[in-house]
Amino acid sequence: MPHHELAKRPDVAKIKPVPGKTTSYSDPSLKNDPDARGIRLMVGATTKTWVITRRIDDKVRTITLGSFPDLPTIFDARDAAKAKMAAVTTGTDAQSTGINTLRDAIENHIANSTASTDTHDYYRTQIDRHLRDLFAKDVEKVTLADIENSLRPHLRIGDDGKRRATATYGHLRQIVSTAFKQASAHRRIPNVADGLGRVKPVPPKNRVQFDVDEAWPILDMIAAKKESNLLVAAGWELMLFTALRSKNAKELRWADVDLERKRLRVVGLKNDEDVTFPLCDRLVDLLGALPRTSEWVFPHRNDPTRHVASFGRELVADGVRVAPHDMRRLFTTAARRLRLSPYVIDQFRGDTEKGVQGVYDQGSMDHLTANQIAQQIEVECGLLPDSSVVRLAEMR
Repeated sequence: MPHHELAKRPDVAKIKPVPGKTTSYSDPSLKNDPDARGIRLMVGATTKTWVITRRIDDKVRTITLGSFPDLPTIFDARDAAKAKMAAVTTGTDAQSTGINTLRDAIENHIANSTASTDTHDYYRTQIDRHLRDLFAKDVEKVTLADIENSLRPHLRIGDDGKRRATATYGHLRQIVSTAFKQASAHRRIPNVADGLGRVKPVPPKNRVQFDVDEAWPILDMIAAKKESNLLVAAGWELMLFTALRSKNAKELRWADVDLERKRLRVVGLKNDEDVTFPLCDRLVDLLGALPRTSEWVFPHRNDPTRHVASFGRELVADGVRVAPHDMRRLFTTAARRLRLSPYVIDQFRGDTEKGVQGVYDQGSMDHLTANQIAQQIEVECGLLPDSSVVRLAEMR
């Protein structure tokens, strides 16, 4: 191993690479310094990297300390080595924990998380789409400015001139915070994500695009969709009369549909619960008329072994656009106009029970109430007179 003066920056800067090979340099003048023992400068074609080689737990390990000129002399490398060796001793270094990058940290979190597979896939998709470069960096080298620069494109300037956080910004910030929390716990490094400033969120869009005090156009829009795709239209109708999310509706299997007992079982709601819901008569007739060509209620058009990929992003008619999640809004509106108890509406929506009674309640949903909500939706759409006398007659 060639020797060289490594105690001064100019001496280190003078070292030239040898074409086609990496050369290791040591400084014999520091051979009696126990903290500098084993430190070498690896000079390649384009980089100069400080490393230290030590025997740890009966194994010889070589640990990277940093690069020149970030660490300009062997004394700076020695200081870095103290911190690195302390981490190795406590098992909090990158090699011991398996966490070198933010990507490693989020994967470590996923491996120990009880969240659904869809949630984990969502994390990975958002990282690949928006945070790929940030999550590829060495976690110790990620700065607060790096995080802010990655999140800044997802801020919006509001009408008041202030920065506001979009929904995507909120999701990405949560993913970054989760990754750094995991890295900080395992690596014992500062959680720089804690330094992110607060920004007001963009008010969520939680309204449909038409006046709900007028006749709702949704059933006419679904009827128009039947002309081009009967199965997709049936999916929209199912979501409207059950408040199911599109994910749960498209993943529905015939094995979970019981038309005789007028109910369906939904596996894996957003809160990870499996719930059986009563079906209104309208949906019993709708599902009973659908062809059974697959295990899926809504099979993929080109591959019946898979369920449909989507019911479409929206329905459009006369300038009005409705999204799948609007079906939950309309279902909830109809149920509240009937003055149903909030806990009953929560159960129909598949929401997590909020109070102690919910732990003991064995199910307050029933077929009669499902029919009441369905008829209220029909009233709102102008298909039935808004008359309690008519409603009572229909219910007999």
